[in-house]
Amino acid sequence: MINNGSGGMGRIVNVDFGSSEDEVLLFSDFGSKVTAWSLKTGRSVEIRDPKFAHRGYGFRPKTGLLALLSRPGPQDVLTLHAPGTYFVLKTVQLPSVDAQGLKWSSDGRWLVIWDTPSVGYNVYVYTADGHLFRTYSGEAGIDGLGLGMKSIEWSAAGDYLALGGYDRRVTLLSTKTFSPAVYLDHTPVIQLSNGHVWQEQVPASSERTYTVASQPVSPSIATQSASEPLARTGISVTAFSADGTLVATRDDSTPTTVWIWDLRSFSPRAILLQHSHIKTLSWHPTRADLLLIQCVHEHSIAYVWNATTGEPEIVTFPLPKASIKLEARWLSTPLDRKPAILAGDAQNWVLAWPEGTDPLQQARHPDSPADATKLEDSEEDSLMEILSGRKPVPQLPDTTVEDIMALDGLQDESTGVFEDTFRGKGMMAS
Repeated sequence: MINNGSGGMGRIVNVDFGSSEDEVLLFSDFGSKVTAWSLKTGRSVEIRDPKFAHRGYGFRPKTGLLALLSRPGPQDVLTLHAPGTYFVLKTVQLPSVDAQGLKWSSDGRWLVIWDTPSVGYNVYVYTADGHLFRTYSGEAGIDGLGLGMKSIEWSAAGDYLALGGYDRRVTLLSTKTFSPAVYLDHTPVIQLSNGHVWQEQVPASSERTYTVASQPVSPSIATQSASEPLARTGISVTAFSADGTLVATRDDSTPTTVWIWDLRSFSPRAILLQHSHIKTLSWHPTRADLLLIQCVHEHSIAYVWNATTGEPEIVTFPLPKASIKLEARWLSTPLDRKPAILAGDAQNWVLAWPEGTDPLQQARHPDSPADATKLEDSEEDSLMEILSGRKPVPQLPDTTVEDIMALDGLQDESTGVFEDTFRGKGMMAS
């Protein structure tokens, strides 16, 4: 437990880990300060006037350098803090009107800051030491400003910077020049030259399925309630695959549609028309062909699109039906292991393997020959079968006292007689 004594941190609105698991960042209410606590020493460092509590900060990959947006006066300020000590290394006055956030590139070479949408496409690219390298202002519209950005994301390989705009377009900037390399437009009518449009079917009496929709097809448009002054539009979700060859997007004007783009051909690879609104899109951290999709509904299910087969699948979790706040995420498994999903809510959680589980690696007896029969790859030998009680725990080989004594070197292998560790001690004492 972290206790600030009589210092008083106010109401904490966000808690996050620092550059390592030994540091914790505590953001106080009203943007008054952020406190960096060391879990090893118990010491803390206060940084005044962070602009945001849930965004506007980030640690540089590998080095742990902290970049923080603040606004102590009428102008946005970027501060760079040393790892561990959080000593201010550099302070940069930003040219932005109202900076909305920052993100480091995956290789730590670049730091990007973006401005408020009211001034159009204003993106500022800085080097790791805080020097302005490039400003991208986009293509001005009729009013000379354009619609601005709603989201921003680096590719996993670091070769693209994706700008999700309110104009339903994703602009990919090449990180060599930070100029537009390609535009990904989300059209109101879908007509693919290659690939399928998959539509989720939710019948009343049977399980959910997918069917291939005939093209051209128009996805469902978001309905606007009376309490919303502005129409829903813009690219709010952009997710790159692990190898950077695929990118999944969601346009808020068609919130039930998932666009999956192939960056080798710069065209849609597949499009999924879901029954409910898309909540999150996340690629597997090591396997570049698996996309996890979560929707907003009251069922304990998620969806997995497989780039290898080109088809989506429905994953059902054995959780209570009314798991409205269901959260699912990939576990970071090695490439030689089958992918696993951790899903749950506030009361329950479960592990799921969409492609089945890996077989248990059973230990062999030391006396087994090298050419012994290989273990069978069977679902009955899975860890879940044992933990659930459907299969008994494998029995270990019987070990006798003689075996233990022989392993400890206490038995003479030639005679089989146990050595007396204390033999001769009495004669030595006399």
